[in-house]
Amino acid sequence: MIRVNLLGSQEAVGGGGLGESFGGGEGPEKKGIVVGIAILGIAIGAIAFQWLGSTREINQLDEEINEMTQEKTRLAPIIAQVEEYQAKLTELEEKERLIERLKNERQGPVRMLDALSAELPDFVWLTDLVQRGTQVTIDGMAASLVSVADYIRKLEDSEWFENVELVDASVNTRQEQEFTEFQLRTQLVTPSADPQSAGGAGAR
Repeated sequence: MIRVNLLGSQEAVGGGGLGESFGGGEGPEKKGIVVGIAILGIAIGAIAFQWLGSTREINQLDEEINEMTQEKTRLAPIIAQVEEYQAKLTELEEKERLIERLKNERQGPVRMLDALSAELPDFVWLTDLVQRGTQVTIDGMAASLVSVADYIRKLEDSEWFENVELVDASVNTRQEQEFTEFQLRTQLVTPSADPQSAGGAGAR
């Protein structure tokens, strides 16, 4: 009689199949975990490296800011002294300009009259003079229009006047003598206050 142990064969066959199946599925999972851990480690390392670099840069900037703050604190008294000196210098210059302007305003009318009289040609007389600011209106009489033209030329050559223009001129007769009444308008220039204009007038 022949006996066949089928149970033992099934256990052997079943045991081998389960072992191979379990062992074959375990290898790829371990590799995936290892690769994931490696990638995570690289990412963490890159972040840490960037963080360290940023930290060093921030520390360096903080040191520079501290140095600049200390330098500013050290220079603060010197800057204050310079600003005070500049303020005093500006105030002094303003006072000098004010004094010069007051001198010119006080001496201007006298010098203007001297200049008007000095430039008068022969046979020309002044009858009226009006000053409004820098504008001067001159009324007068002359023996002829030629004398009036000569007076205009002399005023233009003077350093005290510019833009001399003839406003009106008329020929009249008085006691059988012909004479010319005229009116001039000009701009007064103070040579010391406006050297460029004075130089331009002298050049003419």
